[in-house]
Amino acid sequence: MALTPLDIQNKSFSTKMRGYNQDEVDDFLDMIVRDYEDSIAKNRELEKALKHSEEKLEYFNELKEALNQSIVVAQDTADKVKSSASKESEVIVSSAQNRADELISNAMQKANLLTTTAEDKAKEILTDATAKARQLAAETNDLKKKTRVFHQQLLLLLETQLDQARSGDWEEILKPMSAYVGNGHEVLREVLSNELDNEPEVAVDSNEPIVDEQPQEDMGLTIDIPELIKSDED
Repeated sequence: MALTPLDIQNKSFSTKMRGYNQDEVDDFLDMIVRDYEDSIAKNRELEKALKHSEEKLEYFNELKEALNQSIVVAQDTADKVKSSASKESEVIVSSAQNRADELISNAMQKANLLTTTAEDKAKEILTDATAKARQLAAETNDLKKKTRVFHQQLLLLLETQLDQARSGDWEEILKPMSAYVGNGHEVLREVLSNELDNEPEVAVDSNEPIVDEQPQEDMGLTIDIPELIKSDED
């Protein structure tokens, strides 16, 4: 009867003078028990794997026999199908050849007709496209001319407005309020000088957009682009 790990673990030895060290023997027995348990576990796993392999082998043997029978039946069926297919293929090939000749003939006729129609249509489209391209080029050139005239008129208008903004009349308008008071009104001149003329001037940044609070009709700067173009055409 094979030993079990429990048999080894419960094994006891009698003691006698000058015998082995009991602790060392117990430690060695514990090590043997662990190794023995590992060996038993591995044997069980091997037995399970062997049983599984035997079952798979039996299954494959049965499958092999079934496949052999199926191959025999399939071979017999294939021979019959091959003979029947050979006869049918001869009929199909002959019929297909006749049908192919007919389709090729019809296709060639349709291809010739389509080619002729396509060439005529392409010529018509090319002629129409050429005429439209010429018309578009003429309209584009005319628009460029009108745009150039408008640009010149706009520059002239801006230069005129700039000259007006730089005229000396603004210096008279922007004089301090105290300058409009006569010498006989020193008190009023002093009040205006302290209250109004000493206000900080507002700096104008040319990089910031100028917000015009008044409509352009009031400033006299309204530019009607269609009217400029119309006047140019007249």
